[in-house]
Amino acid sequence: MLLRILLFLGALAKVTEPAPRCETGQETLGQCQTEQKAKCVDITLGTCNDVPYTKTMYPNLLDQKARQAVEYSSEYVLMSVIHNLLQGECNPDLRLLGCSILAPQCEKDKIIKPCRHICENLKKSCLPAFDAIDMAWPYFLDCDRFFAGEEEGCFDPLAKLRGELEVAEEDPLAGLPTTFIQFTHHSYSQMVSILKRTASKCSHIARTYSIGRSFEGKDLLVIEFSTKPGHHELLKPEFKYIGNMHGNEVVGKELLIYLAQYLCSEYLLGNPRIQMLINHTRIHLLPSLNPDGYELAAEEGAGYNSWINGRQTAQNLDLNRNFPDLTSEVYARARIRGARTDHVPIPQSYWWGKVAPETKAVMKWMRDIPFVLSASLHGGELVVTYPYDYSRHPLEEKMFSPTPDEKMFKLLAKAYADAHPVISDKSEIRCGGSFGKRGGIINGAEWYSFPGGMADFNYLHTNCFEITVEVGCEKFPLEEELYSIWHENRESLLNFIEMVHRGIKGIVSDKLGNPIKNARISVRGIRHDVTTADDGDYWRLLLPGTYIISAHAVGYSKVIKKVTLPVKMKRAGRVDFVLRPSEIWPNTFLRRPMEAMRDQYDPLEHFDPHAQHAQPGQRDERGDLSRNRDRPWWWSYFSSLDQHKPLWLLKRN
Repeated sequence: MLLRILLFLGALAKVTEPAPRCETGQETLGQCQTEQKAKCVDITLGTCNDVPYTKTMYPNLLDQKARQAVEYSSEYVLMSVIHNLLQGECNPDLRLLGCSILAPQCEKDKIIKPCRHICENLKKSCLPAFDAIDMAWPYFLDCDRFFAGEEEGCFDPLAKLRGELEVAEEDPLAGLPTTFIQFTHHSYSQMVSILKRTASKCSHIARTYSIGRSFEGKDLLVIEFSTKPGHHELLKPEFKYIGNMHGNEVVGKELLIYLAQYLCSEYLLGNPRIQMLINHTRIHLLPSLNPDGYELAAEEGAGYNSWINGRQTAQNLDLNRNFPDLTSEVYARARIRGARTDHVPIPQSYWWGKVAPETKAVMKWMRDIPFVLSASLHGGELVVTYPYDYSRHPLEEKMFSPTPDEKMFKLLAKAYADAHPVISDKSEIRCGGSFGKRGGIINGAEWYSFPGGMADFNYLHTNCFEITVEVGCEKFPLEEELYSIWHENRESLLNFIEMVHRGIKGIVSDKLGNPIKNARISVRGIRHDVTTADDGDYWRLLLPGTYIISAHAVGYSKVIKKVTLPVKMKRAGRVDFVLRPSEIWPNTFLRRPMEAMRDQYDPLEHFDPHAQHAQPGQRDERGDLSRNRDRPWWWSYFSSLDQHKPLWLLKRN
């Protein structure tokens, strides 16, 4: 009996014993089996077709054995819809990071893991977006588990997104001084490189920072010039230029790149005008507000002057129609006695529509920095326009529609136009419009009316006065034209920045010297107030003349002063106010900030655009009402999965 058992075990061992390794020529005889070794293969996943590499390997880092297994997984579905779930936040960063796990980079038949520090930084910035929709951080983006340290050898899946991989090949200034200006068109990566190198060259007066991301994930990069980069300085006015709002209108973008290099080089060379400008002004330049649209326009190329291709964003939105229409609100309030026509809040209904991430980024930027003066550079004409851009009568397309600061806006527009040799030319030979007799300026609504413009929003929601400059007939001119365009606009660009110092400035404080935030500065006869910044400082653009100025804040008595600004005065006059507590207010209201008296709900900061999609009473695919009632609104995105639903996205799990 024992012998039979031993014979059986011996036979079983032969059956289960792996076939011997093949010698050359034995494979066809069936005497051995070949060892299957995983190899690099092409990436064929649609959601991951734009990763900065071309080869991957299966099984992947989640041990998914083939492309089909990945495509039917809940992890892949999540990456496919993540931009919708988060309303563009962290897009496409999260998708590219997820793809680096689902379709990891493969070189020489070996998987290379993504870098852990990239995952950690992205998780820190994107986790609030998951919290906002009550979604747990995806398990496969566990930075400690699926990612590697730099010492182990890893790669950055987001490098190409920042334009870093192409800089070495495409940077036309690689061997030239940083401040050398080459009058050429710049790709996104070239623009990023030049701005960062310029800031590095003038690091004591310049820095770059991002105000947010485009829909396709490109940084909206700003270069700032100031004696204390990164900080608001007391009584130093804040100024901004914005270019390339329409992606196919590229001249403004190039002008601001050239201006950044010019400011840096001239400051270093000791140009007294430039040193005075930067020493007394904080200047912010955003060359491209619509980098996604620019790339589309650049595919068509210079000289074709497309009026459509690339104008809008990757979401097919016109950014200069995407801001809240506060102008209509002001027209409605105009006949109401005592109604405010400044610092108009954003209506909640605005958020029911589609708000571009670029638009939201600019609005947050305006909230964070107390801008005084601004210009947006466009193309297709030679004229300077000023608010209002939306007609006081919606059915009237060409109706003069002035703001309370009509005279000041005309002076600002003329400051740019008069210094421009072509815009100020009296001849009627223009791109299409006739502005010679007007001095090259016009009220926006009188030219043509449109709602949702950025200039009107600046004026009505913040303290900032903004004009729009059409810098040329061609939207995408040939490179040989850029040198002359720069020289036509250089003096205008500088002259307009200097206008930020017109009018008055000062500090509003209490009797102990404590600054009063959000105090109102009113000018008799002009129904438009400005408010003080966090440090109690303010700026009020005004023409020469005599004014009655008052300062008032909740819980304090109003203080009134008479101010005269001489005709030749080109620097802001200093007018401070010391407010005393009002005796008619209860003690509980003393020193209470003005924003505390308003509605605490802030649409820009706190509105949840996903809330309207929640359907707690909808039945799930099995008709189980009670089960679905406990699921968040986004659970329906995974209804196509018969099994393996992503329970790991539910926070309670």
